[in-house]
Amino acid sequence: MTSIRLNKFVSDSGYCSRRKADELIASGLVYVGKTKAVIGQKITELDCNNICINGQKVNTSNKKHYFAFYKPKGVITSLSDSQGTGLKKFLPSETRLFPIGRLDKDSEGLLLLTNDGEFAQRLSHPKYKKNKVYHLKFNSKPSLLGKSGILKKFKKGIFHKKILFKVDDVHFIENNLLEISLHEGKSRHIRIIAGKIGLSVQNLKRVKIGKLAIDKLKLKAGQMKKIKIGDIE
Repeated sequence: MTSIRLNKFVSDSGYCSRRKADELIASGLVYVGKTKAVIGQKITELDCNNICINGQKVNTSNKKHYFAFYKPKGVITSLSDSQGTGLKKFLPSETRLFPIGRLDKDSEGLLLLTNDGEFAQRLSHPKYKKNKVYHLKFNSKPSLLGKSGILKKFKKGIFHKKILFKVDDVHFIENNLLEISLHEGKSRHIRIIAGKIGLSVQNLKRVKIGKLAIDKLKLKAGQMKKIKIGDIE
């Protein structure tokens, strides 16, 4: 009888991503039958109808859904409102969705939502090199660096807590507006570089993921639009 890792099963069901599934397992919220699950656990086909998370049975018949969402400023990339206004109030009640990746609370722009755990895992991994484009508007530029110095710092990178932060490409759109491309986004990646070189960030907006551009979607802050998986890949 074939077996499958529990976190993959939960992800395939559309409940959440594999990473989130591991967090739920570690928190003691996942049960296989009457037994509390453990990290790394494998299950068989006989177990699949007896998986419960937070007291609710996992539905394995979910149709896969994909949405593009314009996350407004001030909204946290979370399905919970425990630490501030989260995504829940913007999402359709009939479909359980979770975000692919994150945008920090003070940033805005394009965020993808799905119930397809495998797709989310694939898209989030840096090895797939899914390019993301941001517009960074800042209040003033350091007089000692100038435009060429700013571009050089972003491309060459800076070290923060012994980790290198750099971007794939960057250029000026206007005097105080940069367009930045990167495929790997560490937490507060662009803001850390900007802060280290003395840029005061006025606004940070993600405008593109892969070939999916927010201007072509014609979304306003707080709006979402159903898309096809082919729109992203």
